[in-house]
Amino acid sequence: MKVSILTFSKETNFGANLQCYALCKTLQDIGHEVSIIDAELPQPPKSWYSHLLRLPEKFWLVRFRRKYLNIFTRTYKTVDDLRANCPGSDLYIVGSDQVWNTRITSRSNPLIYFFSFLPEGARRISYAASFGYAEWQNPELTDEVKMLLGKFEAISVREETAVNICRDVFGVEAVKVADPTLLLTSYDELCGDYDQHRETNELLYFPFVRDDEEQAILADFAKDHGMKAVTMMSFHGYPGFVRRMFVSVKDWLNSIRYARIVVSQSFHCMVFCILFHKHFVAIPLKGKQTRQRNLLKQLGLEDHICEDKTQLRETLEKVLSKNADFQEVEKKIEKIRKQARDFLCEHTK
Repeated sequence: MKVSILTFSKETNFGANLQCYALCKTLQDIGHEVSIIDAELPQPPKSWYSHLLRLPEKFWLVRFRRKYLNIFTRTYKTVDDLRANCPGSDLYIVGSDQVWNTRITSRSNPLIYFFSFLPEGARRISYAASFGYAEWQNPELTDEVKMLLGKFEAISVREETAVNICRDVFGVEAVKVADPTLLLTSYDELCGDYDQHRETNELLYFPFVRDDEEQAILADFAKDHGMKAVTMMSFHGYPGFVRRMFVSVKDWLNSIRYARIVVSQSFHCMVFCILFHKHFVAIPLKGKQTRQRNLLKQLGLEDHICEDKTQLRETLEKVLSKNADFQEVEKKIEKIRKQARDFLCEHTK
């Protein structure tokens, strides 16, 4: 079967690229011919300085896509172009990631990600789509989105709150499935075979938003435990930290894989901590707690989340001193992985 995926596939973001890779690879493993619809979101306005700083990161992600995701359609610049020249496929999938977060997709046209451009009768489903928030943010689009979702053969979302939004706001049924990054049992193709001799004594910090108080707590904690404090992908210098910038996807994954403990605001960084069986603490961004808490609750790892900086040191101590039962965690992952693969197999016949 020919399957076309619409997702955030060219963002300068490790998680976006890796979730796209994981979904494509899963569908290919099932036996489908997969393409990615190249409807790239316009980039948000940035200063020339910020643009310049991101160029090395963009370079590594372009190389990653050329090697592992070289299945893009031609580039579409407008909705009219998509509508007039829609790539021919047997099935269209939107997701994963925050493809239904209109605060992101307003950079283009939010309705694209509800398949507004597809012809009548085209088969369409969503896979692990996310609204990004626990409540629907755009009531002015409700009627149009409700009409478009009514054309979907099946709807799957990433969070329980998204199931509620689909039911209560749009009157459609949805099921919750795993983020695509959880579908693969191994990432050795990307980061090489595991080598225990590469384990480090690093506290790895991956922030999205600068927080000097948070950083100071982490620097002191690392110093007190004889660890090297490393901050990933940050343009700001932090006292007590070494910066690791402009890394490839492989190096980003291996920094997580071999760290002693990871502290991150990133959902996908948290996912790879779990897959690599690392000590970790998840610090959700304000308003974005749902997806982290949802997954950690499923896996029995709720004590790895910290939403209050006054509890950060205590949370770090607890996490570092205990050994999570990852054998039991793997059993739970395998269960949600099977449910997700069953959904894809059922709706890609």
